[in-house]
Amino acid sequence: MSLKIISFVLMALVYTSISCAGEGSRNSRSNSNSEATSVKVSNVDSGHTRNKVIASQDDNNGATPEQLAKAKEMIEANGDVDYSKINAKKIFKNYCAICHGFKGDMNINGAKDLTVSKITLEDRVAQVYFGKGLMTPFKGVLKDHEIIAVGQYVETLRK
Repeated sequence: MSLKIISFVLMALVYTSISCAGEGSRNSRSNSNSEATSVKVSNVDSGHTRNKVIASQDDNNGATPEQLAKAKEMIEANGDVDYSKINAKKIFKNYCAICHGFKGDMNINGAKDLTVSKITLEDRVAQVYFGKGLMTPFKGVLKDHEIIAVGQYVETLRK
């Protein structure tokens, strides 16, 4: 009886690993060109294998027009803030490093490699504010000027 329980728990862990982090990790480690990658994905429950097309890291990075408009509005409304007084590195370590890593290149749970990211400040602010994919939205968690500061800090992580 206990062997069945252990087996079930192990299968659940493997399935969770594949469905939550597996695709994102493969996605973020793919080459940086715009071509899609075909990956064989095994279904743990049925034992079937199928091909699944996973888009490259650069596909669909941008925020929606509405999200970009909100980000621009936030940046303009906080234009008088002295961002040098905000410890964006500490905020990043507290909220972002768990998936992105302290250097921005850890790629946990599908997190993008921030060291190679080329998106604009508006896109970064929109993604932090609204979230994207498995990324938590920080609207209501961080203040608008903190979100902007983190967006600016991410730029320092680029290689």
